[in-house]
Amino acid sequence: MVTERQEHKATRHALDEIANWMRAPLVNEGINYSIARLSAFPVANSFLGGGDASIFTPSGHRGTLTSSVDGVGLLSQDFVNITTFPILFTFDLNAGTATGTWTDPVLNQTETVTITLEFNKIANDSNFGQFYIFNGDSSNDQAGYLVTFVLL
Repeated sequence: MVTERQEHKATRHALDEIANWMRAPLVNEGINYSIARLSAFPVANSFLGGGDASIFTPSGHRGTLTSSVDGVGLLSQDFVNITTFPILFTFDLNAGTATGTWTDPVLNQTETVTITLEFNKIANDSNFGQFYIFNGDSSNDQAGYLVTFVLL
């Protein structure tokens, strides 16, 4: 059985790997992220999304990842029609958190979330690269999150 201490160690190691991927001299293409938000009620607040996170600002032990352009969220209320909307996430690799902002297209209200990331696993794909998968250990809302970084 994995202990909480081992989980924290694995999370720190994964965040180190992501930061090192982006450190100078940059020879890699960058990082993309995908996010899944599952909300119990209303279900309309659940979405899939993603974007670029290739702007790395070194600070502290690791640094932060951001994007110069908004990502895209995809939402379907009826499992047929899909609504797209902008999402913007910043990843603080020092704190192991993700902060996101978007305007819910159904409720027409701005939402902001801070998620504490907990490392889940690494997946490798020979065509697409390495995937670092994190679950949202906690967030300041009632939703569940899954965040994946794709190292390009």
